[in-house]
Amino acid sequence: MRGFTALARLLLVPLLLAAAFSDFLSPSPPDQLDLNQFYSPPTRIHFFDDQWNFHLRPFVYRLELIDPQDVRYHQHREEIYNLNFFPRGYPYRLLGLIPASRHLLGCSVPGVFHPWGTDDLGRDVLARTLAGARSSMLVLVLGVIIYFVFGTTVGTLAGMNGGWMDTLLMRFSEFILALPALYLVLAMRALLPPQLPFWQMAFLTAVTIAAVTWPPMARGVRGLILQTRNANYVEAARALGASPWQVFRRHLIPVMAPFSLAQAAVASPVFILGEVILSFLNVGFQDSSASWGAMLRTLMQDPRVLTDFWWNLSPLAFVFATLLCLTGFSRRWRKGGPNQLA
Repeated sequence: MRGFTALARLLLVPLLLAAAFSDFLSPSPPDQLDLNQFYSPPTRIHFFDDQWNFHLRPFVYRLELIDPQDVRYHQHREEIYNLNFFPRGYPYRLLGLIPASRHLLGCSVPGVFHPWGTDDLGRDVLARTLAGARSSMLVLVLGVIIYFVFGTTVGTLAGMNGGWMDTLLMRFSEFILALPALYLVLAMRALLPPQLPFWQMAFLTAVTIAAVTWPPMARGVRGLILQTRNANYVEAARALGASPWQVFRRHLIPVMAPFSLAQAAVASPVFILGEVILSFLNVGFQDSSASWGAMLRTLMQDPRVLTDFWWNLSPLAFVFATLLCLTGFSRRWRKGGPNQLA
């Protein structure tokens, strides 16, 4: 268990950095097409030329498509193309706010350097995968926040008020739990417009997934409040004149917080999987340059990707690594927090 958690920590930091600085790490725009470079294999980086002369600066050779039917490329070794660190490239906004044009690594000649190859339309796979990481992480953060706020609010209202409100909210949560989550998400998403701007799509995707996953959080918070509100020290606080808000703030929130954080960590993988599934089924992100699920949807249209163009399966590795990290941290939270009511 310790090794699993350590591996999750080791992978989480690079994933978050890749999502936050996706444009800085990308050598090409994720939506730039080059039909003369479709399914181009990953570009090899060299330090030695054909004469075994060492070059301090890394360089690449140009790939030329010589057989479009069998998708065969030839490497022209007559001319080398030097790679530059922190070159100027396509403009973007760092962290969505700061205008910038510097990139980690790039070539002065566009369309030559594709470290993870290209897809069926000649788009850079690395740039698209990193853009998908940004979208998925954004949905994850928004979804966990909405899930946390909505679940704790409903659970607090049910536990503190009791009576008809408690009955109504808990029966409604049981109704949500009884429905198939995937079909419910698809039905809710079908009610929304298919074409939306990026930020609206990310927010609505997070809201849609959180709308069908909140009952465990709400029911757990309600159970903790029912256990705690009649405790001796809470009754003593009421006898001393403490208001309901003071009782909630001083005695109930410290009990609820560990469980709520643990439950949010446990639910976090659902938002990654939900976003991937919705985009894969063509009801999430429509732009294939902005989502792992949309990338996988386009890849499944050509079975040769599994055998001949394997570098296009990189979104699967990112999805697996992200779920591994989230699962490792959720296990740690569950071990340390009061999860008996989850």
